[in-house]
Amino acid sequence: MESKPSTWKQLRYALKQVWQSDKLLLIFTIFKNSIEQIFYVFFFVYLTKYIFNCIEHGVEYRRLFWFLIIACTGHVVVHFICGWYETYRKIRTPLVYRHIFYKVMDISDTLTLSDYENPEFYDRYARALERSAESAMDLAITTGVYIGNVGATIMSLAVVVMVDPVLLVFMIIPMVVSLYYGKKNGICNFDREKAITRDKRTVNYVNRVYYEKKYAAEVRLFDINSILLDKQENAVEQMAKVSMKYRMRSAFYSFLMKGSYSILAGIAAYFYVVFKVKSGDAADISSYVAMISAMAFSTDQLKHAVENRIALSNDSHLFKNLEDFLEQDRKKPEPKPDAGEILSIELDHVSFTYPGAKKSTIHDVSFSWNKGEKLAIVGYNGAGKTTLIKLIMGLYPATSGKILVNGKDINDIDGESYRKRFGTVFQDLQVFAMPLVENVLMRKPSGEEDYKAAEKALIAAQFDVNHPGLEKGLDTVVTREFDEKGFVPSGGQAQKIAIARVFAHEPDMVILDEPSSALDPLAEYNMYNNMMRISLGRGVIFISHRLSSARMADKIYMMKDGQVVEQGSHEELMDQQKHYYDMFMLQAENYQDSLPEEMLKGAQAFYE
Repeated sequence: MESKPSTWKQLRYALKQVWQSDKLLLIFTIFKNSIEQIFYVFFFVYLTKYIFNCIEHGVEYRRLFWFLIIACTGHVVVHFICGWYETYRKIRTPLVYRHIFYKVMDISDTLTLSDYENPEFYDRYARALERSAESAMDLAITTGVYIGNVGATIMSLAVVVMVDPVLLVFMIIPMVVSLYYGKKNGICNFDREKAITRDKRTVNYVNRVYYEKKYAAEVRLFDINSILLDKQENAVEQMAKVSMKYRMRSAFYSFLMKGSYSILAGIAAYFYVVFKVKSGDAADISSYVAMISAMAFSTDQLKHAVENRIALSNDSHLFKNLEDFLEQDRKKPEPKPDAGEILSIELDHVSFTYPGAKKSTIHDVSFSWNKGEKLAIVGYNGAGKTTLIKLIMGLYPATSGKILVNGKDINDIDGESYRKRFGTVFQDLQVFAMPLVENVLMRKPSGEEDYKAAEKALIAAQFDVNHPGLEKGLDTVVTREFDEKGFVPSGGQAQKIAIARVFAHEPDMVILDEPSSALDPLAEYNMYNNMMRISLGRGVIFISHRLSSARMADKIYMMKDGQVVEQGSHEELMDQQKHYYDMFMLQAENYQDSLPEEMLKGAQAFYE
């Protein structure tokens, strides 16, 4: 259950983020923004009163002149400090963004894939990331201004009291009214942002579909524009409907706050000053005349103090989203031992059900996988093959049953170091907008040896390293998102890049989830041959719809509806003439009918 937002608690948390990023930046921000406001009281309130008093009482001009010189010099110094601060803030603010972003990423690293399939989690995630870094600096600036406003208001009130204590009434009442309704306004805005999170995510999703390349072909080939636009329009309408309810309430609070200022601190105060001067009750007319402008400034400072107090309330409540995400009950796990070199992985009656699903995706699966063994997991779409692989890698926690690594429960070993011992290619593989060598190594190359290793891995994956599109060789940026001379890989080329990552990393165990779906049969045959050669001595699991590749495996597991329904070698399963046999023969007939003659011999050799 979420706690109610507390302005000062969230404010402390936000300022803590800036402090941890750059202590001087926080000190400078608060000092500059507070001292600036306080100095203006002296310059615009006290100085005005002093000048009028000097004129009324005939103070000699030289004394007034030197006082003005000192005041103006102070004004120049304050502006110099402000200019220096703005430069420093722009240079150092990225450190705040990086600090907060890294903290979010640290939490993200502890998440399981099932977390990402939970809409509630995504709502929290979206709220945490939305303006979190900007809000931290905004809060630091507003805090400084607010401190300055409060200090300036107190100093202004002191000057006003020196002239006529009755004037305080016209300032204190609107301040109390504004603070009360300002707090209500802040809570109202926090509730509004929380209520529209899901719809904002929907709008952002539709926008992403239209600007990301991977969706471009489907959007143009199929008539889904109406579906997407309807989804966005419904989300926008719902946001408007929800927002209207909260904004009407917010507008009412704002009307009460600004109305109290206009009527009491503005109109009524001016009438009072004029009445005092006109009636002759004012002993010091120049001070009352000065108070007309001083009241305007003091009222403005008071209004800004209240507005910034409201802004602190609003922004700190929104910052609570980040705190809720970073400080959730997901405690930092205790350090766990590295499993070391993976020698064996055993699944003992493992089942898995996705959060919110009524039916299990994996049901009572048991088998062992030893280093050096080549296993194939086959089956039709939806059989649970990819989910099973992600369970083996510890990306999902098993709902029931055990997964043992070298005889130890997978939950009792360090997951990050464990996963680094795998070389993996998933069917939804991604290439990144960075140089080809970095796409293969998945890090920056440190020297010529790294370039040679990346090139060797690409050649093993049958990628043409001399392709004319690689104008800068391995330093050519993949995709043209940030480089118009970048290399745009085909589906098959992208798969080869992903396969090259496995060759480059020399892992303990290799997992290939449909790595050849975009390759023709001959390229697939060569790729698997290379993979088996380079993976000699390592454990290999590969998933493929093309059962021809399964012949290379020491053991084949046929899955259906989340269960292993058959297991054995290719010959053993063919002799059983059940699911595997039917699927293999159907594919063999299709290849025989569809392959051009020049490829048929190679494909037949593959099957034989």
